[in-house]
Amino acid sequence: MAAGSAAALICDTGALLDYLVASAPDHRLFRGAIDRARTRYVPALVLAELDYFLRNERRAMESFMRDLARGAFTYAPPALDDLSRAMDIDRRYSDLGLGLVDASVVALAEGLGIRRLATRDVRHFAAVRLRDGRGFELVVDPTDPDRS
Repeated sequence: MAAGSAAALICDTGALLDYLVASAPDHRLFRGAIDRARTRYVPALVLAELDYFLRNERRAMESFMRDLARGAFTYAPPALDDLSRAMDIDRRYSDLGLGLVDASVVALAEGLGIRRLATRDVRHFAAVRLRDGRGFELVVDPTDPDRS
């Protein structure tokens, strides 16, 4: 483990977008927080969403895929049980309109026992409680958080 590295971390779509795109509002904040993590998990549905948002930034996506392939990030595909749990979470928080992608992030966090999350989506993830009743530890306080 490198000096100054932090505990494991789950990366959400918005955080990875800011991490990869130098002109993003909180690029340096997310770059620092994600780079310091001992292990950086990328949920599979987040990867698909990331690709969608980077459809006009193919170099950034290709660079990220190389990092993923060399092990700089840990790809986390959901099992069917995880997707079922995600749908339960989505129903539980129906007032938030989480959707499958965000709910799958919560299910992964529960499965791995990780509370640290890199996200711009403060509205959703600050409100959600994990199975043990605790909330997420959001590692970056975005200057202009996604509150949609």
